Amino acid sequence: RSNVYKPPVDFPDSGLTAGEVVELVLSALRNNDVPSPDYGIEILFGYSSPESQIVEQMETEGLKPSQYRTFLSMSADNMALFEHATAVIDKADFSPDSLKGYFTARLMEEGGSSKNDVSVNFILSTAGANEGDCW
Repeated sequence: RSNVYKPPVDFPDSGLTAGEVVELVLSALRNNDVPSPDYGIEILFGYSSPESQIVEQMETEGLKPSQYRTFLSMSADNMALFEHATAVIDKADFSPDSLKGYFTARLMEEGGSSKNDVSVNFILSTAGANEGDCW
């Protein structure tokens, strides 16, 4: 298995499970500038639901990926999104109707101690189980 990051070209991808979306977005953010500046944030934007604050700010204020990176970079904890070596999903729960997924991922530094781990929460939603519906 190759460890070379290959960014997705088509996203969102309806073939991915909710957990795979979390892993893909975290990997994209870790490799944010591959193949171009802030491409990882573009992937995050691509998987953001129409009800999310990100999409709302894109539509009302013209939020750009570079602006969101600057915003995230203001917090040391948020920098773990870009600088983590490994991400592990610690918890995954689904709503009774299976239309929402609640994930907690732990971001770990290279060779670092667990005291430096950062937890990140994701809430994913889907319109349904039809082909073409994405998380």
